[in-house]
Amino acid sequence: MNPRLISAETLRLRKNRALVIWAFILTTGAVVALNLIGQGFHWNNPSQNGPIGGVDNFRHSLELLTLVGGVAAAIVGTSVGVSDVTSGVFRDLVVTGKSRLVLFASRVPGMLLVWLPMVLFAYAVAIAFNFAFAGGLPTPTGTQLLKDGLWVVMVDCIALVVAMGVSSVIGSRGISIGVLLGWQLAVTPLVLNISTLGVTRELLLSAATTRVQPFTGGDRAQIGMSLGAAVAVLILWLVVPLAVGAWRTATRDA
Repeated sequence: MNPRLISAETLRLRKNRALVIWAFILTTGAVVALNLIGQGFHWNNPSQNGPIGGVDNFRHSLELLTLVGGVAAAIVGTSVGVSDVTSGVFRDLVVTGKSRLVLFASRVPGMLLVWLPMVLFAYAVAIAFNFAFAGGLPTPTGTQLLKDGLWVVMVDCIALVVAMGVSSVIGSRGISIGVLLGWQLAVTPLVLNISTLGVTRELLLSAATTRVQPFTGGDRAQIGMSLGAAVAVLILWLVVPLAVGAWRTATRDA
């Protein structure tokens, strides 16, 4: 792994202000909006709407961070996956003699160095709101916060890697975003509810992430799958998009 290529990728992403701003809005901004709206309902009618803080309510922020954060991950990941091709510098990079696989591999840590601070900051904001507006309700313990945080980071980072791999294959940012959002927001919920598909539904990323989520509630019981199967599916969703994206990068015409 070339540190200079990683630094160059990180710098390129940070200089893309529009991309960084929208990613920030879809992570931290979404968490702020959710909690302010929820607390506003509580202030307006406390007898009907409880405070937004507390351990039982914390999962709402977590689910939002993985849902809307997944959209941000799709935007960032696809931008990284097609940046060299769409900007016209892919041929110049190849001519320098650098390995195409090294160029591809350098994108992963480069984009993670930009993405992880955004997700962690949004998670910290969610914690702050939860404790500030607990209203006397029990708050999450340190162990719960650690487990929840690791789960959020895992889900959003997998979404980022998948987006990068898919866009590297397709070669178009717009089409890649459409495919990813259509799959995650429309196709996946539909397939999850088709019981006749049986265990094949366990191959879905959402099924695996739901199985390993540390908190209760949501759709945890929608599909019964073992922990080992869930971990295997998560690894597949990490490895396969990267492998296919690397292959496409190595065989693409310069």
